[in-house]
Amino acid sequence: MSLTEMMRGKAMPVEKKNDIKMAQHDFATVRVTQIGCVMGVLAEAIERVKISLILPKLLEHSSHVAQVLNGTEFEPAVRLIQSFVRRRHFILREKRPPLMDHGIIQIIDFFQRNCRMYHLFPRYYNHMNENEKKLLKAFELLYDLAKDRLYQTSTDAIHQERQLHAMYKENQVVTEQVEAIRRKIQEQKVALRWRVAAQEAYLKNYEDMMLKKKREKNERIQKEVDRCTRMVRNSKKASLERQAELEGEIENTRKNYEISTKAYQKLEKNLREEKNKLILQLQALIKKYDHTIGEKMIENIELMEESKAAKKELDEFMVGFRKVERVYKEIVVKREEEEAKRRQNRIVLFTMNRAASKIQKYWRKWKKHINKKNKRLRKR
Repeated sequence: MSLTEMMRGKAMPVEKKNDIKMAQHDFATVRVTQIGCVMGVLAEAIERVKISLILPKLLEHSSHVAQVLNGTEFEPAVRLIQSFVRRRHFILREKRPPLMDHGIIQIIDFFQRNCRMYHLFPRYYNHMNENEKKLLKAFELLYDLAKDRLYQTSTDAIHQERQLHAMYKENQVVTEQVEAIRRKIQEQKVALRWRVAAQEAYLKNYEDMMLKKKREKNERIQKEVDRCTRMVRNSKKASLERQAELEGEIENTRKNYEISTKAYQKLEKNLREEKNKLILQLQALIKKYDHTIGEKMIENIELMEESKAAKKELDEFMVGFRKVERVYKEIVVKREEEEAKRRQNRIVLFTMNRAASKIQKYWRKWKKHINKKNKRLRKR
């Protein structure tokens, strides 16, 4: 049925619809089968690459390979490897290419057909060099890429194209931004060059100024060194002269010291003799002092005994004295009390007399004032 007929609304025959569905189903089935075959081939290729990468190491360690493969389904490989090991010397001597040897071809063919054998040798498989890892990684990337491409539908392709178009637009924007940033960087570089040139000029002027100052300082330092040298020379000369004077003074002092020493030795001898005399006198005085002290101590003991007797008499006297003193105090207290009473009476009498005189004085004054007032009233 044409597109025009479909637009006119004519119905498609049922048989034709079924034929189209069957064709689509067959195509999908065939495509899936083909994709599966391709992916299987790629997976098998990766497996063969793995066993091919570790095959040289297996040939180098034939004894270890024999220990691992004995008793397994891959045991025939042991016989092939042992045969190759026996013939290796002849192969190397004849410089025969590896693919020209029938035994090598059999080993490669056996290991390629039994490529899953690499699982039995994880130590060799996990310790490949960088180039071998890169090759294996490339095959794995090829497998992943083929899987993505083959299983991708038209819808996925359209979606991917849209994403790529959006990424392209974003890339254009980023490119413009990068170009603008590049122009700014170029402008900044130019400005930086100008600044660097200005700084270099400033530094050159500053270096010239520093060199000039350095020369001036060196000249001043040289002048100061010359002045210090002259001062040191003059000081040295004066020091030598002073040293000569001091040597003369030392000689005179030495002579005076010898004279003084002799005089002091003579004086010391006289003083020592006088000291001995004084020591003898002191010893005589000490003996006299000891004798006098003994007499005084005896006299002191006698006086202490007399003092005790006198103290005893004083204690007896104090007993009577305290009695008399007690009576005396009582008499004195009584007299003081009587005297205080008399004094108080005199004070009271004086106070009363004084108050009476003041009252009388006030009365007379008031009486006089009343009389004057009455006289003034009568006159009116």
